[in-house]
Amino acid sequence: MDALREKIPKDVLALCRRLEEAGHRAWIVGGCIRDLLMGRAVNDWDLATSALPGQVQRAFDKTIPTGIEHGTVTVLFRGEAYEVTTLRGEGEYTDGRRPDTVEFVHRIEDDLERRDFTVNAIAYDPLAGDVVDPWGGRADLEARVIRAVRDPALRFGEDGLRVLRAARFCGTLDFALEPETEAAIPGSLETFRKVSPERVHEEWKKALKKSARPSIAFDVMRRTGILEITCPELAGLDEATWARTMARVDAAPADPELRLAALWVDLAAAEGAPRRMDDWLRGIRASNQERKRVVQLALHGATPAPDALDDAALRRWLRDVGREHVDDVIALGRADGRPVDALAERARAELDRGVPLLPKELPIGGGDVMKTLDVKPSRAVGDVLELLLEKVLEDPSLGERERLLAILPEAYREVTGA
Repeated sequence: MDALREKIPKDVLALCRRLEEAGHRAWIVGGCIRDLLMGRAVNDWDLATSALPGQVQRAFDKTIPTGIEHGTVTVLFRGEAYEVTTLRGEGEYTDGRRPDTVEFVHRIEDDLERRDFTVNAIAYDPLAGDVVDPWGGRADLEARVIRAVRDPALRFGEDGLRVLRAARFCGTLDFALEPETEAAIPGSLETFRKVSPERVHEEWKKALKKSARPSIAFDVMRRTGILEITCPELAGLDEATWARTMARVDAAPADPELRLAALWVDLAAAEGAPRRMDDWLRGIRASNQERKRVVQLALHGATPAPDALDDAALRRWLRDVGREHVDDVIALGRADGRPVDALAERARAELDRGVPLLPKELPIGGGDVMKTLDVKPSRAVGDVLELLLEKVLEDPSLGERERLLAILPEAYREVTGA
C-alpha cells in the first residue's frame, strides 16, 4: 500500500507518527480512506486511534476537547485542525440520533463495526501500510454499492439520519443502493422523523452540491418514502413531471440553491405556491437569503420563449426576475432544454443599457417628488415613483431626470385622482 501512503499529506503522516512515538496507533478512517481508494480528493482527514482522549491531549501541544465525552479531540497540528477519535463501541440509541453510552475499545475492527455503511467502514494505518476492511467495503467500492454494516434495520434504527445519508451517498458517489439495505428503509422512517430539520437541510444541500446527478439520491428518497416525509409536494408529482424535474436538476449548475429551485419549478405556478415554498424552506431552517433566492428562481424558472416578449415586456420581465437573478433563471431555462440563448442575449443587452428596474434606480427620488410637487411624505410619493418606473420600462427615453421631473404633475394626478 505504498502507493496509497504517497497520496496522504506529509503533515497527516507526521501526526500519525507523533501518536506512534507516544505508544499508540492511528488509522485514517471513514470517508477519508473511501475517497482515497476511489482516487477522489480528500478535504478533511479524520483519524481513529488506540490512544484515550487524555493521551491524545498529552501528545500534542494544542488540542480542543470538541467531543471528548465521545472520544473526539480536535488536534491543531501545523496550522490545520484534525479530528482524532479514540476507538469506540456504542450503546443503544434511544433518541434515534446519538448513542446513550460510548465504550472505548482496543481493536480497530470493533470500532468499524459501529459505522453506517461498508464503504465508510474501512481503516488504513499509513505507517504500517495495513488496510483493515472487515465488512467488505473495498468490494462494495468496486461494485459501486451502498450497503449497511451488518443488519440494515439495526443500523437505521440506531440513527434516523442514516436513511437519508444512504440516499445522499448514492447520489454523491453515483452508487446503487444494495437491495436489502433499501428494503430496510421504509420500516425505519419513524426513527427518521426524529431527525432535526437542520440535518435534513444539510444532507439535501450535500446531495445537490456534490452529485453529478442528484436525481439518483432523489429517486432513492422517493422510492423509499423519505421524500413523502421531507417534502410531500415533490413526492406527489406524477411520473412525467417527476422525470422532467429530475432531468432539470441534473442539468442545472451544481449550486445547491439553484438546484433546490429547479426541484420546485413545475410546482411554482400553482395557486399559493410561493407561500408554500417559503413555509417549506422555513421548516428546514433555510436562511432568509436562501429562502428569498430559491423562491424567486423557482417562480421564474419557466423562462418565456424569446419571441414572446417585445422590448417593453422584456424589461418588465427583467424587473420581475430581479437583476441579480437573471443569469440563474436563464441557467434554469437552459437546464430545462428551453431555447434561451436569444433571450439571454436580449436580456444582457437591456441590462448593459442600464435601464432602471427598481424605483430606487430612477434618477429622481422621493425628495424630488415632494419638493417639485410641494407635497408631504405619503404613500402617494412611492406610488408616483412606481408609476414613473412603469413609464420608463415602456419607453426608456423617459428615463432622463429632466423628463421625469416634467411629467411628475401628470403622474401625481394619475395616482391620486386629484
